[in-house]
Amino acid sequence: MPLNPWRLQLLDAFGRLGTVRAVAAELNMSPSSVSQQLAALEAETRTRLLERVGRRLVLTPAGALLAERARDVLERLDAIEGELAELRSEPVGRLRVSSFASGVLPLLVAAATSLARTHPRLDLELLEVEPHESIPALLAGSCDIAVTVDTGDDPPVPGIRTVGLATDPLLLVLPPGHRLARAPVLTLAELAQERWALDRPGTYLGELVPRLCRRAGFEPLVAGRFPSHHILVGHVAAGLSVAVLPGLAVAPRAAVVTRTLEPFGERRIVAAVRRVTGRRAATSAVLTALGAAAAEAAGAGPPPRPRRRPGGGG
Repeated sequence: MPLNPWRLQLLDAFGRLGTVRAVAAELNMSPSSVSQQLAALEAETRTRLLERVGRRLVLTPAGALLAERARDVLERLDAIEGELAELRSEPVGRLRVSSFASGVLPLLVAAATSLARTHPRLDLELLEVEPHESIPALLAGSCDIAVTVDTGDDPPVPGIRTVGLATDPLLLVLPPGHRLARAPVLTLAELAQERWALDRPGTYLGELVPRLCRRAGFEPLVAGRFPSHHILVGHVAAGLSVAVLPGLAVAPRAAVVTRTLEPFGERRIVAAVRRVTGRRAATSAVLTALGAAAAEAAGAGPPPRPRRRPGGGG
């Protein structure tokens, strides 16, 4: 009996999510229906695909192998469906598009707003995913397009292609009237006595700023750590700290001053997609809209800075 693609999709989802309940929630089914379909898949394959380990249901080695192969099969089927859909010329269907925090409004929301006018049958679900989580999410099928940051340090990921969208400068953010606000370019050594607002530990900027401060000969005095960039900017605007942020994270009307800070440069923003993916017309339309949104955001941002080695972060 041929393998049922729908049941393969359930097995793939179980491999990604780890529980029957999570699969049921994602696919809008009841847990009992998911269990019945997985049992039917075991009968089709005449192979034990799941087993209990304690109180948990897990994939057997055969189940893990089939889940991995199923993802390839489903992507191929998705590609065929996309090619057929392209014959209708209009991008249609549902796509999940992710971005780091500072890119959600200027890139994702701007692109989605444009696409709602030009391609009303294209349904987008927007997600906030940090750069270090974006490629794993893409590989796991949690999103279809990931706007992320190319640091230049990571090797290419098999099965993933990237499309350049924009460059985004990393800027020093100062309170209005700060003693150094008139200098167009500053060095970290000139900020040794300042109080700093940082991103949370483990994030790109939350680790990069202290590391470069130490190289400059001082330990930064941390006045606060804020994962929300608008809160961090507000802390700086109140005169309580200085910070380093990507240009996209600083609203044009924010009550702060931005300056170039050595040795910081800029980060390269890219859109990543799986090489084998369906809905090509839809994917192409979203990438085009993201490119236009990135160009508009870059035009509305701070003046261009000298090019440096790319960086990452939200």
